[in-house]
Amino acid sequence: MLTVGLLGVFRVETVDSRIWSALGPAGRGLASFLFTYPDRPHRRERVADLFWPDLDSECARRALNSATWRLRKLLAAHPESDESLRTIGPDIVLKTAPWLDIDAAALQSAAMIVLNEPAALSEPQTLNRAVAALQRYEGPFLDGDDGDWILEERERLHSLFMQTTMLTVCRLGAVERYHDAVDLARRALRFDPYREELVRYLLMLLALDERRCEAVQYFHAWSKALKAELDVTPLPATRKLLEEIKALDGAEGFLVLRQRVAGRAPWRTDEQSGLRVA
Repeated sequence: MLTVGLLGVFRVETVDSRIWSALGPAGRGLASFLFTYPDRPHRRERVADLFWPDLDSECARRALNSATWRLRKLLAAHPESDESLRTIGPDIVLKTAPWLDIDAAALQSAAMIVLNEPAALSEPQTLNRAVAALQRYEGPFLDGDDGDWILEERERLHSLFMQTTMLTVCRLGAVERYHDAVDLARRALRFDPYREELVRYLLMLLALDERRCEAVQYFHAWSKALKAELDVTPLPATRKLLEEIKALDGAEGFLVLRQRVAGRAPWRTDEQSGLRVA
């Protein structure tokens, strides 16, 4: 298996570092581009202009040919590569294969299922697949690199990551996998720390996992950072939720929390339990 990381700093595991270094910055840019868009034909002229913009057309073509040859050598390190990088007429295309594992592709595949059919998360296999894909998110797409195509893809993948995380966290909470839900919520908040809706879910999950003191500590540390970084305070719903969690007592209050996490209870005031969810 050849494992490629695009989420965070670009990396390719189990590859000879000398082969990787020989690609050069533009060659590594080409590799990241092809790994990002597998199975798509790309015009060689466009790719040459994208990664060797300072060279004339002839020199850019030669540079592309050299980088393509070196990338084929890198891929050939896997015994089943079978010429996955192909030149077809004026186009160049990287074909997907069972031995090629790309974290961004795994995220997109899981997100497509979860966002298009959230009910699929009721299947344990689908839920576990989504969790595994989300746990591979190590940071912004091609962190440290720039370029218009990178910035656009970075925003798109981050949005997919956050949307899929929200639904997956809720499902984990619904099946009382609180520890896994908390870990996943914390992971997402590392990369988007002021996503307040997710913060509220994290507080509820910590309370359901019998970690109310931790919920209180997290809230205070988070609200302090929110004030320092953005000069704002938590929304009233978040502050109220914390007070209600601190005062939480009785089975009915926990039932309302479980229903809210599972999406079965609206934000309302429950006079019997004394817990308002918003």
